[in-house]
Amino acid sequence: MRAPYHLVLNERRAQTYSWDLLFSPQLEAHRYAPFIFAIILVAFFGDLGSSLTATFLAIVATNYSDALIEHRVRLDADDVVQLAIFVTIAVSINVLAMRRRRAETQLARANAELRKLDSAKDRFIAAVSHELRTPITVIQGWAQILSEKDGDLMRTTAAAAIEQSARAQARLVEDLLDISRLMLNKLELRRSPIDISDIVIDVAEMIRPAAEAKNIDVKVTAPREGCIVDADPMRLQQILWNLIQNAIKFTPDGGHVGVRLDREAGFARVTVSDDGDGIAADLLPHLFDPFRQGDGAASKGGLGLGLAIAQQLTVAHGGAIEAQSAGRAKGARFTVRLPLESAARELRFAE
Repeated sequence: MRAPYHLVLNERRAQTYSWDLLFSPQLEAHRYAPFIFAIILVAFFGDLGSSLTATFLAIVATNYSDALIEHRVRLDADDVVQLAIFVTIAVSINVLAMRRRRAETQLARANAELRKLDSAKDRFIAAVSHELRTPITVIQGWAQILSEKDGDLMRTTAAAAIEQSARAQARLVEDLLDISRLMLNKLELRRSPIDISDIVIDVAEMIRPAAEAKNIDVKVTAPREGCIVDADPMRLQQILWNLIQNAIKFTPDGGHVGVRLDREAGFARVTVSDDGDGIAADLLPHLFDPFRQGDGAASKGGLGLGLAIAQQLTVAHGGAIEAQSAGRAKGARFTVRLPLESAARELRFAE
């Protein structure tokens, strides 16, 4: 069904009027020039405030020009339409400018992250190369000595040094494998009810020779009644070993390290504190990131994986770990919370 003739005619007249209104052959330069200038300003500054301000100033300038030329202020339907057009253009430019700035910000952030990752990769490669080279150098050195000299004492000393270096290298490789398994969520936990008090005391005794070599006093406090948790004994030992070893590593000769076990609202809480180097405020939020080390940490050895592994293993057991420090040279305190056996079983059942 075709539309009535008069409706079609009116529609065509309206289209022709709009076209003539926007692109009239008799454009008045003094009326359009301020709006064009406003658009240029908006394109340069690119925000809504400046766009509306520029448009308003363009209207004022246009009417002031009319007042000078025609001695009257003219604000008719054409001006309203033109105003709407230029405001629309200004808002569109503002939206595009905001999107451009947002994209530039995201691009800058992504580039910064890429640079940070690239730097971390370089540090990681350097650290791995150093940590792998050190035990290999020791093993090669003692092998060469054994080939040149003989004797029971020499063999005993060489065997101890080679074994120590081999264990250090094995720990390094195991740490790398552990962090990759944890990141891929492929590490299996062999849970069983165990008394965490025994684990705390055993780990402290195993690491005591390293503390005594630096004349560091290690004080262990544990309750007489047991703290039973549902955990993987080997991985729980690994968590505590990493924390206590880290405390001894960053505590100067003659310092103090405290290991305390207690209960807190259905959780077993282990606190490892020291009066050592402390942790810088800017490093504290990133302390458990893999391969992240503070200033001077690389010189003490390690890849910066111990705390990351401890944190991932703690979370895998349904617990939490946190670090606190008042700043450099003011010591540090690490707190591990693991659910007691009944709470742990309820948590696993809920999952």
